[in-house]
Amino acid sequence: MPDQTSVAVLGFRPHTYWTAAVALAGQRNSPQVVHRRRIVFAFDKERFVYHRAAEAAPAEVFALIEEVRAATQANAAREIGDLVADLGRSGLRARIAVTPASTANPAETLTDILRSHSSIHSAEGNFYRDVVASACEAAGLEVRRVRERELPGLLRALLPDEPSVEIRLRAMGAALGPPWSEDYKLATQAAWLHLEDHNQEEHSEYSVGARV
Repeated sequence: MPDQTSVAVLGFRPHTYWTAAVALAGQRNSPQVVHRRRIVFAFDKERFVYHRAAEAAPAEVFALIEEVRAATQANAAREIGDLVADLGRSGLRARIAVTPASTANPAETLTDILRSHSSIHSAEGNFYRDVVASACEAAGLEVRRVRERELPGLLRALLPDEPSVEIRLRAMGAALGPPWSEDYKLATQAAWLHLEDHNQEEHSEYSVGARV
């Protein structure tokens, strides 16, 4: 565990029923993954909510989606709260969570979404990303959101002296051992983007990315 900090930043990479979660600590130029976890937050009929909505009666669609939203947010908040508590027992305080930004088309109505299979897939991705972000807030974390495709460029801009982010990520994975999938790498990069550098003022990095 890093010696110079008791603060960890959490990074998440959600899917339609689970999310990779990583806790990153240390300074921005010397980060260390101190915890990783697979969190399952959707079960049975809570999965693939827009696919289910496309097969439901029109009058039931909105209630179905909101029912699943409430259930999955509660599940995720409970599991993320447990993660924060486990870190606390290890002497680490987590207060920032970084999750992927949604990519919704604001012009699409719910009716439009349910008519298109590709839109259903896109809407589900956004739905469960939003679930994890809201659950992090419910667990008492300050949430930052970032577009995944922008992560490499943002990290390079913050770390101009870092020879290769990918080399550093491979080293982190080697230190941890498997599993070290793309999900964990992306969650780590998201957390890394907002990791506090203890040579700077506490909130200097908050200008990067967007709040919920």
